[in-house]
Order: sequence, then C-alpha cells, then structure tokens
Amino acid sequence: MTTKHWIGLIFIIGFIILHFSSKYMKLSPSGPRSNWLSLAGGGTIAYTFIYLIPELAHYLTVLKEAISSGSWLTFFEDYTYILALLGLLIYFGLDTLTNKQQKGKSESDEEGRSSFGFFMVHITAFFFYNFVIGYIFVVEDFKSYWAMGVYFLALGAHFIGTDHKLDELHEEDYDKYGRYFLIAAIFAGWLTGVLFNLPESFAAIAISILAGGLILNTFKEEVKATRASNYWFFAAGTLIVTFLHVLIH
Repeated sequence: MTTKHWIGLIFIIGFIILHFSSKYMKLSPSGPRSNWLSLAGGGTIAYTFIYLIPELAHYLTVLKEAISSGSWLTFFEDYTYILALLGLLIYFGLDTLTNKQQKGKSESDEEGRSSFGFFMVHITAFFFYNFVIGYIFVVEDFKSYWAMGVYFLALGAHFIGTDHKLDELHEEDYDKYGRYFLIAAIFAGWLTGVLFNLPESFAAIAISILAGGLILNTFKEEVKATRASNYWFFAAGTLIVTFLHVLIH
C-alpha cells in the first residue's frame, strides 16, 4: 500500500468514529433543525459544487473514451451530468417513499414488516452512498493530504446529519443494524479501491450518481428547516469549506 492509502485509512477510521459517536451528539434534524447540522450541510454543498461537480467534466471524457463509437449510448453525450441527475432522482424517490411510509405508519405487525423491508431498501441505497465516499479516498487525485482533509471535513459533517436523520426515521432498526451496515460500506469502499484496479469508468459512474445524491440529501433538509437563523449557519458552512478549498489549491 502507498502512503496515500495509509493516510486514506486514517480518514476512513475517522468516518467510522463519527458514525459511532454521532448518536451521542444531541442534534435535532427537524423541528427545529440544529444550527450545527445546517453548518455541516453548507460545507457539504460547497464541496459538491466546487470540487465534485467540476470533476464530472474530467469523468465525462473518461466515459466518452470508454464507450465505443458504435454503441447506442453515444446518443447521450453528457453522461456524467445525466448520471448526477439520475442520482438526484433516485434519492428524491427514496425521500418521497419515506414521507409516504411515515404518513401511513401503523402499529400492526403487518405494517411493521413492511417498514423493515423499506428500511432495508433505504439502507442499501445509503450503503452505495457510503461505499463511494470511501472509494474516493483511493481513486481521486487529491492535490495534497490537506485536500483529503477538506474532503473528510465536508463529508464527515454530512455523515453526522445523515446519521441523525436515518436514526430519526428508522429508530431501533437503524441503531441495531443500519449504523454498522453503513460503517462497513465506508471501509468496503476504501478496501475495494486498494485491492482492485477497477476501470476509471466505474469511478466516473459512481461519483456522478453520488454528486446528485449529495445535492438532494443536503438541500432537502435545509428546505424543510423553518428558522431563519439556519440560513446563516448554512452560509457559514459554505464559506468555510470554500475558503479551505481555495487555500490549499
């Protein structure tokens, strides 16, 4: 393993610690939303727009080279941006199903089984989410270890918000199974990047979908927030991460 892999592993362990410890942080994801979660959301959005989305241009070239000229896929030219839109639609669909599930929730055993089935679908989608975040530590061409640190800061803060929201939605199921499933996903993503030399087109597809998911999952929580003060914390988060990104580039 290279030095970059070892440094990446340190950050992966940091993500795992955040997942374990977030349940002890008294941060409300709703009614009213914690200002600190808005700060974290602003940082995640800033990182998505100033780093991940510009990276889609590079990955667009990768996919165009990977797709043969005779393929029906050549009909689509903006592959990465379409995939980012697809990621947004997937996670928006999950959010819509979650809202319906919450409204139709019942105390009956039959409804309970249905809720657990939906919990598994929801967690599987976020397994992919965490897997890609761990995988990026290996495959992305970070300019420095400081750049990896900014990535950890922006996405680690997002993990805390996601953890609280999933815990609120799924309660005991998330605490018993979900949290450990997502922790395994982060490590599995990093380990896959270290052990397997997957084609760059895999990273192109995965990161494009992740970018759309990050935009949706962050903005949907902030749009639901009602206190005006949340806006200033959200703006502060974007400015902090933007400043750090500019500082190290």
